[in-house]
Amino acid sequence: MTGENRGDERAEMQRVRVGDGAGSRNRTRDPLITNQVLYQLSYAGADAIVAERAGTLRVFCDKTFMSEIELHRKLLGDRARNVAFHAALQRLIKPGTTTVLDIGAGTGFLSFLARRLGAAHCTLLEYTDALELAEQLARRNRIDGLSFVRTHSSEFRRKLAVDLVVTETLGNFALEEGFLETAVDARRFLKPGGSIIPAKLTQFVAPVLSPRLQQALDVWPTVGFDLDLVPARNISLNNMYVKQLQPDDLGGDARRVQIWDALDLRPEAKAPNSRRSRTLRWKAADIGSRIEGFALWWETELLEDIKLSTSPFEAPTHWEQIYLPLIDAAELEDSDMLELTITCDTRPDVGVRLQWRTRVLRGEAVRQDQSQDSFRGQL
Repeated sequence: MTGENRGDERAEMQRVRVGDGAGSRNRTRDPLITNQVLYQLSYAGADAIVAERAGTLRVFCDKTFMSEIELHRKLLGDRARNVAFHAALQRLIKPGTTTVLDIGAGTGFLSFLARRLGAAHCTLLEYTDALELAEQLARRNRIDGLSFVRTHSSEFRRKLAVDLVVTETLGNFALEEGFLETAVDARRFLKPGGSIIPAKLTQFVAPVLSPRLQQALDVWPTVGFDLDLVPARNISLNNMYVKQLQPDDLGGDARRVQIWDALDLRPEAKAPNSRRSRTLRWKAADIGSRIEGFALWWETELLEDIKLSTSPFEAPTHWEQIYLPLIDAAELEDSDMLELTITCDTRPDVGVRLQWRTRVLRGEAVRQDQSQDSFRGQL
């Protein structure tokens, strides 16, 4: 939204409690203030800035607040997402037998699919007002065999044992909706031999070679009027931004892409830690002489051969990618090595914290070293 069409509106700063369902459809303690704010804004094309500390999320955006229905419009308008989940449910549901728990159920869409595929019963956990809409939609479509519970899964203490848990609680940054913690906690609801959808999550990173996004974000040096805005710039560039990356931004092909995180959510696998770190390296000869930032995206395996990807090299979905800016572009010579260390912390008492350290190495010497932290992006 430009200044011309924004009129007298001002950029909004909202301070909200942290949630963990699909757009915080699941965990938030305050029914009025949720992570839903972030996803409504980010799905609307805003530069959603993720920065959480001690259970508090701060969102800055130059969009006016909108109804939660906008999130669900985009979710249900994503045919690739819908077809993939339908195929996974169809594979696992035994008509008349399978019981399902839908965590972060939203409008109830996945439970509706499950019942139409023959699931014996579906329990829907949802914290926001979307639950009332889900009940209305179920009645309108004459879908029975559903139990609607207004709660978040981490506080749900009723005895429940199901054959299948489904939780579509994935964000643009995959873990920003509490997907990992939700999926791990959901194991307590499964019968022996039960399954969870999605089963796995892989996160990717690639250096951004094009200056397109950095130039759009890093306006501070060009403001002028003889003002030094370095402190403001540093805060701004310690955030991760929801952006639509293009293949050309990454050099045109996927040769520079690496995996920085791989999570196995299957109940028989060891539960992943909420805090994880990975160090990756690229040769300058493979990536070029100047790196502006990094792009993040993910791929989830619903079942072994049913996947969803937010890669900029794949067909677009309603999800976008994440851009991690650098304070200073990484300048490399042919013999240099680019090193990136990503640390992700999504423990409940933390929220979402992402740290990225970038170094340019020349032999044993460190030519450039910069560390960024989403917590330093708060204002």
